[in-house]
Formats: sequence, structure tokens, C-alpha cells
Amino acid sequence: MRRYHWRAIPFILFIILSAVEPVLAEPAWSWHYHDDCIVFSAAFNDNGDLGLGFGYYAIILGRDGERLLRAPVRGFAYSSALSDNDTLIIGTDGHWIQFFAPEKGLVNEYRADDVVWSVDISPDGKYAVAGSGDGNVYFFRGTELAWKHNTGAFVWSVDLSGDQVVAGNDNGDLVALRADGSEIFSAHLNGTIKKVSASPERIVVLVLAPDGSWSEVVSLNWRGELLWTKHFNGKLMDMSFDGSSVAVAGAVNSVILLDGDGNEVYSVPFLLEAFDVDTARGYTIVAGGDDAFFIGPDGNVLWDYYPNETVERVAISKDARYLAVTHRVHGKDICEGTVDFAVLGGGSPTETTTGAEGKSDLGNPLVAGGILALVAALAVLMWREMRE
Repeated sequence: MRRYHWRAIPFILFIILSAVEPVLAEPAWSWHYHDDCIVFSAAFNDNGDLGLGFGYYAIILGRDGERLLRAPVRGFAYSSALSDNDTLIIGTDGHWIQFFAPEKGLVNEYRADDVVWSVDISPDGKYAVAGSGDGNVYFFRGTELAWKHNTGAFVWSVDLSGDQVVAGNDNGDLVALRADGSEIFSAHLNGTIKKVSASPERIVVLVLAPDGSWSEVVSLNWRGELLWTKHFNGKLMDMSFDGSSVAVAGAVNSVILLDGDGNEVYSVPFLLEAFDVDTARGYTIVAGGDDAFFIGPDGNVLWDYYPNETVERVAISKDARYLAVTHRVHGKDICEGTVDFAVLGGGSPTETTTGAEGKSDLGNPLVAGGILALVAALAVLMWREMRE
């Protein structure tokens, strides 16, 4: 039997390591931000700036790590959305809808009659929308209230697509509205509507059973006609729709990506109870417990981040270039949160904006473990070759 000369083994090892290096290198930490309390909400704009509902503060961080805004809000900042001109809308448990901007702080505010669980703003800042536990959808032109629409039950989620609004409530009522407040259509779905998201072509809705025993993702067009339904056994905690793909996660032991027609693209095991997920261009980031996964369009886990703290929120920019993971320490005498910001394809050297220690990315431990095993096997092979 022909034997390969042992001097060829280092070359083989080099080829293998070169092939896997890009996976280990992406994403690369760019900066970290540390502050008091917990991040309740996080959203990128199209420029890569990050808007945060950080405890009792509205915060905007530039993609280079510069803090553009830190302003107090009225209650916990449960929801946030950021326009491309860095107008930040915040919804609070104190019943307030508030607008902020860099160098100006609070621009305007409006008081609802219950917690404001969901907000959205158009990229140009021309329109904004909020959904409240008082059952109303609030529509703003700029930062001025234009009208409100009563859905009859707690509004869990609202979303803007152009100048059209979609909202879902606790009773399973889905409503689509025009910018003038007139109704496009309304529909009733069996269950509680926890999340709505829309593109110019379609609306995607996350529906939960009252007892949490099942979940459904439902897609409709803007005429209210059903396109497809995907049923899941178990409770989905979150859904993200980027206009072409839908990512879902929760207490179903998997992160699942669907295409625009509701067909499964992949299902990646995630045994923790996932509570936050975001997707863009087929890339998906998910959080649960003290772990976060970053998954490629082919379903491979590119990155498994374990900060040894409770992960709160994850976000990905629409171009899939920027990622954010927030985690926190929460105890009787301490409540602190950290935002870790990463750039795909490499970034600037790790910097910490507030003096907290930088964290290193160890990559996917499964990949790293496989490489170590491969190195060990090659070492044994080299030893045997040399002895012979």
C-alpha cells in the first residue's frame, strides 16, 4: 500500500485550517458598551446605528461605537425603533410614546392609556406608529399624532410598510390601515397575535394558542387574502421577517427559517428557550438563556456566543453586516447591561466605550473542537510515519 510522506502533512493541515479560518473570523467584535439596567429593546437603522431602550434611558449608538444620545424616558423603555436620520421612538411601561434625536434629546411625547409594547418608524422618519395595551394604534406624521384607531383589545405588535400600518391584538384581531386612518382590511385569527411584520408584498403574523400549546405563522396579502399557514407544536416566543424570509424561535428546541412561501429552509437545534430572534438576507441571530447563535443562510452555525450572563436582546442590520447582542447582570444590589457590537467580515480593533473589559469571540465550539481533534489525529499520523 502506498504511503504519503510525512512532510506533506503540514501542507494538508495548512489547507484545512485555511478553509475554516473565515468561519472562525466572522463576526469580529468591533466595540462594547456598558451601562446601568437592562436592554429591553434594540433596533438598527439602515446606516448601522443602533437604537436602544436601555432601562430608563433612550440610547443611540453609532456604528463606530460613539454614543449619540443618552436621555431619560418615562418608565422602562419596552420598545424602540430608529429612523435613518436617527430619530428614535420609544414606547414605555409608563404609557408614553416619546421621540428623541441626537443633540436635541426629547423632541416630542404623547401619553397613551396603557403600556406601549410596540413601536415602529419609517426609514425617512416621515411616519411613526405605536401600539398600546389600551387597544389603540397611534399614528404619527413626523412626531405629531395624526390619529388613533381602537382595535378593542391589547395591541401587542404594530409595523409600518411604506405608509401602511398593520397591527395585531390579544383577541386575534388583525387590522391593516392607510396613512389617513382608513381601514384596508381586518381579519380574525384564532389565538393571540403576538407579532406582526410587513413588506410591500405581504403581511406575516405570529399567532399563539391561549394555553401556549401551539403556534402558527400566517401570511396574508394586503387584500387580507390568506397566502399560507405554518403550524408548530409548542410556543414560539418571537418572529422576524426581512421581506423574504421568516425566522421563528421559542420553546420548540429549534431555530427555524421559512422562505416567502412558508417552506422550511432549515431547522437548527437550539435547546434553550429562545426569546428573541432577528433575520436579514438569510442570516439569523437568536438568543436564549445565556447563549446566542448566529446562523448562516445554509443553516450552519457560524458563531456561538456565550457571555456567561443572561442574554437579553439580539439584532441584525438589514444588510446583515452589523450584529448586536445585549446581556446583563441582575441581582439585589446590581443591575448592569452590556451591548456587544460585531461586524461581519472583520472590523476595527475591539474597543470598550465605558471601561468594561473587552470580550473575545471564541467562535463556534463545535468547529473549534473539530479542528483540535483533527490536529491531534494528524499529529499521531505524523508520529507513526516518522517511526516507520
